Amino acid sequence: MTDSSSEVWRGAHSARQPQSRRRGPEEDWDHSRTGRQVGPRQVESSNQGLTTAAPFANSHHNSFSHSSFSVVGRDQVNTFVEDSEAGLKLLYQAIAHVGAFHDSETRYPPPKCHPKTRKAVLSDISSWIRGAEAETPVHWLYGPAGAGKSAIAQTLAESFACTEQGNHLAASFFFSRSDPSRNNPKSLIMVISCCLAVWCGNSQLRAAIDSAVETRPTILKSAIEKQFQQLVIEPFKAIPKESWETLPKVVIIDGLDECLGSDSQRRVLNTLFGGLRDQTPLRFLIASRPEPVIRDFFGQLPHCGITTRTELSDNYSTSRDIEVYLRDGFKAIAEKSHSDVMAHITLPWPSYGIIHELVQRASGQFIYASTVLKYVGEEYSIPVERLELVLGLPLGDPDAFSELDVLYQQILLSNRNKARVIQILGTILVMEDIRSERWVELELFKLGYHYIGDWEGIDIVEQLLSLPTGAVKVSLRGMHSVLQVDSRIVKFRHKSFLDFLFDARRSGEYFIDKALFHEQLARVCMKITNDSSHSLQSYAMYNCLTHIHLAKSTTDLVTELRCFNFCYVIEWYLRKWSDETPRYVSRSISVFQKYAKVLESHQIKTLSDSLQLGIYVTDTDGEELSKQFLSELEFLFALAMDCHYAPLNAIFPHNAPSSVGILAGLGCTISSLSMKKIFLCPDPRLHSHSHSTASCNPIWHFIDFERGYRRLAKHCLRTIRHNPSIKNRTRRGPSFSLKCGYIYAQSRVSELLYYSPLNVKLQHELKKTIPYLHGTEELHKVLLWLQDFPDDERDIEMEVAIQQYCEQFDANIEEDEEDEDEDEEE
Repeated sequence: MTDSSSEVWRGAHSARQPQSRRRGPEEDWDHSRTGRQVGPRQVESSNQGLTTAAPFANSHHNSFSHSSFSVVGRDQVNTFVEDSEAGLKLLYQAIAHVGAFHDSETRYPPPKCHPKTRKAVLSDISSWIRGAEAETPVHWLYGPAGAGKSAIAQTLAESFACTEQGNHLAASFFFSRSDPSRNNPKSLIMVISCCLAVWCGNSQLRAAIDSAVETRPTILKSAIEKQFQQLVIEPFKAIPKESWETLPKVVIIDGLDECLGSDSQRRVLNTLFGGLRDQTPLRFLIASRPEPVIRDFFGQLPHCGITTRTELSDNYSTSRDIEVYLRDGFKAIAEKSHSDVMAHITLPWPSYGIIHELVQRASGQFIYASTVLKYVGEEYSIPVERLELVLGLPLGDPDAFSELDVLYQQILLSNRNKARVIQILGTILVMEDIRSERWVELELFKLGYHYIGDWEGIDIVEQLLSLPTGAVKVSLRGMHSVLQVDSRIVKFRHKSFLDFLFDARRSGEYFIDKALFHEQLARVCMKITNDSSHSLQSYAMYNCLTHIHLAKSTTDLVTELRCFNFCYVIEWYLRKWSDETPRYVSRSISVFQKYAKVLESHQIKTLSDSLQLGIYVTDTDGEELSKQFLSELEFLFALAMDCHYAPLNAIFPHNAPSSVGILAGLGCTISSLSMKKIFLCPDPRLHSHSHSTASCNPIWHFIDFERGYRRLAKHCLRTIRHNPSIKNRTRRGPSFSLKCGYIYAQSRVSELLYYSPLNVKLQHELKKTIPYLHGTEELHKVLLWLQDFPDDERDIEMEVAIQQYCEQFDANIEEDEEDEDEDEEE
C-alpha cells in the first residue's frame, strides 16, 4: 500500500459489496462504510442538470469547516457533505507507506504455498482460526530460516480474507528485516487499528477508532503500548460486547524475528498479550524463527497455557511437500519459461531419482528448493547445465544448511571477478549496517537531513568504490536467485544468504568481514571530506565517524587517523544547528565526546584525553574575543559537560528542565553570545585553514573546563545557601525554575567541587554553605576535595566541622532506624 493520495477516499459505494477476495484498506475504504460518505462529494436527486463544480465555478481559495451546502437547480438538489472521518484519514496517511498488509504492492509477489503442499499444517491452523471458542487465543508458528513460515502465513491470510470463507481475518502485518518501514514495531498497532476499522464491517468500531485519532492525533507518534490501549482496546470497549462474536478476530503477524532488536520483539509480545481475553476478542497467529527472546517468552508459564504451537520441522510431510514443489517448478521451467532450449529434452525432467536427491539435500528447508529453482530457471540460463552444476556439488557436512552453503558458493563462482563481487556485496551490507548502527552507537543526529534511501543506490556504491557506471549490475549478473537487482538498488532475497556471508566457517573465501569493510569506507570518507567538490561529501560527513567507530583497527587506518583533520567534519556537524547558545554548546559537547569515543576505540588517547580538559575557540574573522565572552563560554561548557555525564532527566525523572532553565534557577545571566562568529577545535594543530570558516590567522583561546566547573560550583553553593526553603514550593511562575536550580545544585555541587581547581575563594564559599548541605555522601566528597589542598591553604576547621556533621548525620540515621524497629515491634 503505497498510494496516500486523497483519491483513496473517493468512491460511489456506501456499503460493502460481495467480493471474491479481501481488499486492502486502500480498496476497502469506501466499501466498508455504512451509509456515510467521504467527501466533500455530491449526492444527486435526479439525472438532470448541474455538475458538482458549477456552484463554485468562478470562485477561488474556498475553505469550509464543519459545513454542508445544498445547491438547487431546476429539479435537482446537490448536497455537499463534510469529511466526517478525519481521524481515519490521518491514520491511513500514517501507514500508507509501510506496505505490511498481506496484499500490499510492496510485497509483490509474496511467498505463498504451492496449492498441493502444506496441507497438514494449513489444515491444523485453519481449524484453530475457525474455532469459535478456541481455548488458546495465540498460535505460534515457528521454524528455522527458509522453512516456509511466511508462505504459510500469506496463504492463510489470503484464504481467510475472503468473505465467503467466513470473514475471519481482522488484520495482517508482515515484518521485513530489510525494509526500514517494516523492521521495527512503530507501525504495527496503527496497521492493526486501520485494518479493524476497514475490514471488520462494524460502524461503531470504525467510528470509535476514527474518534480516537481525531481527538488525540498525537497518538500516531506515541509508544506502541499506548497506541494499543487507545486504538485497539478502548474502541472495542466502546461497542457492545455481544457484537464481538460477529467480528473477524484473527490477526496474522509474520516474521516477528525480523523486527530488529530483542527488546522490540519482547515489547510487541507483551503489548499483544495485554489485549487477550476480556480486553478484546482478538486472537493472534504469530510466525517467527525460534529466536531466544521469542522462545523464552512463549516458554513462560503464564503464556504456555494460552498458546498453541506448530513447529515446522523436517518430517515426512515437509519432504513430500518439497518434492511436489520441485516437480511442478521444474515442469514449469521445461514447458513454459525455457521451452525453446528444453524442446529436445525427454519429459518428465528431471527424473524421480534426481528429485529425490534434491529433497534429501533440502533437509526440510523450502528456501533450498526455491533457490535451486531460481538458479536453474534464471533468465538466459541453460537449465540442464545449471542442474548439472547443482548436482555436481559435493555433499559436504550433512548439516541442515550445508547444501545451501555449497549452492551459494556455486552461485558466487558464476562471477569471474570474485574480488569485485565481494567488495560490492560488503559495501552494500555495511551501508545497510550504518543506517541502523549510527543511531545506536553515535546518535549524532536526532533529525536527519537526508532520507536513508538517498544513500542506498547502486550509483552511490559505484562512486564510493570508484567503479565505472554499470559495474555493479555487470558484476552481480547471474546472482538474481539470491539478489534482487533493479534499476537503482540491490536487495538480498534470503536471510540465510546473509548468514552464509557473515560466517567465515561456512563462506570461506567469500566471507564478508564487516569491520574490515567499515575500515575501507572510513578511509574513503576521510579522503572525500577534504574534497568539497565531491558529490558524496554529504554522505562522508554524515557517516565518516560511524564508519571509523565500527572499523577494524588496522595500521593504515590508525596512521591516517593520527594526521586526519577532524575540525572540518566536526564544524560541519555543528553548523547544522543555529538555535540558542546553551543548546548549541550542549550539542557541541555531545559531538566532541562521541569523537573522543571514536578515537578511544582505536587506542588514540592523546586527543580523546585532552577533550576532557577543554576545547579551543577562535573568532571566524580573526578578531580578539573578549574576556567576558570567554568566561561565559567556560561556564556554559562546564554546565554542558556536567549534563553530558549526569543527564538532567536522571535528576528530574518526571519533568526535566532545559539547561536554560537550570541557568535561570542558579541566578545566572548570560549575555547574548553569537555562536556563528566562533569556530571550535579540539586541537589547533589539526586545524586546516582551507576547510574552515575560521580566519587565515586565527587567535586561539583555550576554554578550560576546570575554571568553568569552579564558577558553576560557586553558583550552586550560593543557590543552596540563599534558597534553603525553595524545595517546598509548588510549580507556579518563576519559583519552578528556582526550585530546579536548587535541586540541581544540591545534587551536583560535590561533583562540581571535585572537578574544580583548588581555589581558596571557593573554599570560603563552601565554608559558608556547609550547614545547608544534605547527606554524608556529599560531605565525604567535599572532604576529598579539601584534602587535596596544600596544608597551608586548607581550612582545617572546616574539615573538622564537616566530620562532625557527618557523625551527626550518621547518629540521626541510626536513631531513626531504632525508632522504626520499635514501631514495628509495637
